[in-house]
Amino acid sequence: MSDHKPTRPPRTQESTHAEFDTPTSPSGQDLSDIERVTTIRDVAPGRGPEAPLTPPLDPSGAAIGQQLCASGARYVDAGEIARGGMSSVHRSFDSLLLRAVAMKALRKDRKASELTRFIEEAQITGQLDHPNIVPVYDMQIDERGVPSRLMMKMVQGKTLHEVAHEGADEPLAGARLEALLQVLVKVCDAVAFAHSRGVIHRDLKPGNIMVGTHGQVYVMDWGIALVRHGLEGSETRAKLPTIQVGTPGATAEAHGSLSGTPAYMAPEQALGLIDSIDERTDTYGLGGILYYLMTLTPPHSGGSVAADLELAKFTPVTPPNQLAADRLLPPGLCRIVMRALSEEPDERYQTADAMKADLEGFLRGGGWLEQRRFKQGTVLIEEGADADCAYIITDGHCELHKKVNGQRRFIRLMGAGEAFGETAIFGSTPRTATVIASTDVAVLVATRAALEHELDRNVWVRSFVEAMAERFVELDRKAARLEQELAKLRAKQ
Repeated sequence: MSDHKPTRPPRTQESTHAEFDTPTSPSGQDLSDIERVTTIRDVAPGRGPEAPLTPPLDPSGAAIGQQLCASGARYVDAGEIARGGMSSVHRSFDSLLLRAVAMKALRKDRKASELTRFIEEAQITGQLDHPNIVPVYDMQIDERGVPSRLMMKMVQGKTLHEVAHEGADEPLAGARLEALLQVLVKVCDAVAFAHSRGVIHRDLKPGNIMVGTHGQVYVMDWGIALVRHGLEGSETRAKLPTIQVGTPGATAEAHGSLSGTPAYMAPEQALGLIDSIDERTDTYGLGGILYYLMTLTPPHSGGSVAADLELAKFTPVTPPNQLAADRLLPPGLCRIVMRALSEEPDERYQTADAMKADLEGFLRGGGWLEQRRFKQGTVLIEEGADADCAYIITDGHCELHKKVNGQRRFIRLMGAGEAFGETAIFGSTPRTATVIASTDVAVLVATRAALEHELDRNVWVRSFVEAMAERFVELDRKAARLEQELAKLRAKQ
């Protein structure tokens, strides 16, 4: 693990669920989510994260078995990493497989309902077998015969909350933007898989996403997940196995009860409408993560848990390009995030897969181009006017006109896929034609800056376009000189 310690980011949003009452590490570090502590750090005074936790065992299988029998324990406790309202997390060593693991232990004075919820969390997470969901290794029985210890993968890395703040002073573009979105694509994949098994996470936020040292991505903290066997879906989904819990209904929540993090809650969750919570509640949470990556602010930021909750209930989310006006944000990404954060569930992405598809589409290109719509009869560009952008028609038709002997004449009809006004990007001459919307029309707006961002990801295409642009500009200059000479000749006649 790197020795670099990033500057502590702004406060992490607290959860209203009892399990997440501002847990702290022995060093006083705030932790808003209990699974976050599976990161290897501050494991014990004077011991680095790679130091062995216990003396090496004899490598022979017989000797290992004898030593385990003598010690009476497979897992060696290496000390507490963090503590929450319902449980604590310890770094442990698996003496049989010789690896570090994270042990989540329920506190001894827990309530019966907390034990049931703890067991359900283990059962749900253990059955969600996906490369982007934190693996559960085992459920251990304590000395009183109670299953109160959950053994999980020890993740080396950082939370997405921390990763988002690395290089935050740099523009959100290029390789940095692509890396963040690739993480979110993997999160969408994990959430879609959970939905296919009838599970709603309900607490999706940057602090519950771990990014490993080698690009691994894990969705953590399934402690307040809901099992919804009645989720709507395709025939394919109906054939998939659903998650089973040992005590179905034992942890059923009453109408009006709250669980989750208000700063990232969908309205129906903030209002306690338990029966209305479904996949779209999680797509709202995915939108909240994207919103944070774009603005470094959660969608509901009132300064306190209570204020965040009120905002989540009744206040529309401020568009990211308005909240972070000093940051140049891709218009395509703004469209994606605001759709995910729609107040009405029917207006959001209906599935995590649908949001993932749009994110992948953005990564393929075009997301830096603003989308606009114009009514029939609107003049998009006027011949002779100053030029600052080009247009690409995505829907509808436009008429192109040019002046001939002082009279405007129709030249041709343009449709979807055609571009006009490109001299604004490659040259500096005024508009050479007039374009009018012959129907209601949708277009993508290409500015020089937007094109620069689009070309950031492909240096070969960039070189080709720059070479074409240089030749275009040179021809533009020659045309301007010829026009001046023609003007002088006309003046002499």
